[in-house]
Amino acid sequence: MILIQQDNLFQNIQLIRMACLRVPLYQCADYNERFQRQEDWPGERSNLLSESAPDLDSAIHQAIHTIPFFQGLKFKTFVHFRGEGSEDWVHMDQEPLAGIIYINPTNVESGTRIYNTDQQMITDVKYVQNRLVMYSGGYLHSGYGHFGDTAEQGRTTINLFLDMSK
Repeated sequence: MILIQQDNLFQNIQLIRMACLRVPLYQCADYNERFQRQEDWPGERSNLLSESAPDLDSAIHQAIHTIPFFQGLKFKTFVHFRGEGSEDWVHMDQEPLAGIIYINPTNVESGTRIYNTDQQMITDVKYVQNRLVMYSGGYLHSGYGHFGDTAEQGRTTINLFLDMSK
């Protein structure tokens, strides 16, 4: 699998968006210190939504489980913001399955790119509000077109990583 895209994931994206915007976000260094982790990523991220916003985490899983391919899977979920001036960060994820949901209004100058091992782009998915993009974590990928100065009006997403702990 390279990528699965599902538009209109949530029945009421505005309720989900408002719930996401209420979740505290942290710079990576503060996040690592506060939650005793050793992660590396640009921008600002929430703690695990299962801990910081369990109702939001449940709503995300409920929506994802409407897609037959993902029924029964558990994901680690986070809110993530990357604003204007944030550099693109081509990377792979440790988990075999990862995804992103775009929660703010559509901005087709932004999105997610998937690359081959030579870092040549093979897929470009635009930032369309309420769009889920799920991909193999082993593929190189990058967000691009970061915009806005705040989570309320910038490139804010829900990030998903297959929970391998069970």
